Amino acid sequence: GVRGGSAGRLPLALIMGIGAVAVVAFDSYAALFSGRVVANADSLVFATLFALLGSAVPEELLFRGYLMSSLDGRMRRWSRVIVSAAAFTAVRCVRFWPGEGLGMGDWMVYISGAVLPLGLWWRLMRELSGGSIWPGLASHFLLEFGTTLARTSHAPS
Repeated sequence: GVRGGSAGRLPLALIMGIGAVAVVAFDSYAALFSGRVVANADSLVFATLFALLGSAVPEELLFRGYLMSSLDGRMRRWSRVIVSAAAFTAVRCVRFWPGEGLGMGDWMVYISGAVLPLGLWWRLMRELSGGSIWPGLASHFLLEFGTTLARTSHAPS
């Protein structure tokens, strides 16, 4: 999964990844680019570290790297896609459990409207790219970076 994929397929997978970022993180990037929120050095460092070390790298290595490689040859392609997306969704369900600041309704929308579709999308990107996790890793990082930066930045004074 960490190896490079098919050179002809990687650009298409990267475009798919940027499309996912545009759909899911559009509001966050719009707030940043329009000046509704202003990033500072602390929020940039935090967003970068969280996106890389707290989300994108470990999740992509685990779900689209290790899990998918271990399922290759054991299951049919679509079964692997579904199992990987279900495992990703289950971990995210526990990681972002409803509580203070996140009600049950918002949690259900987040899980069924964002997490599960992204798990399926990033897995399909790996299939399309010829087995590489790099397009999914880049997309996952950009999505987490933008949303985290927008949430941790402040409104202009």
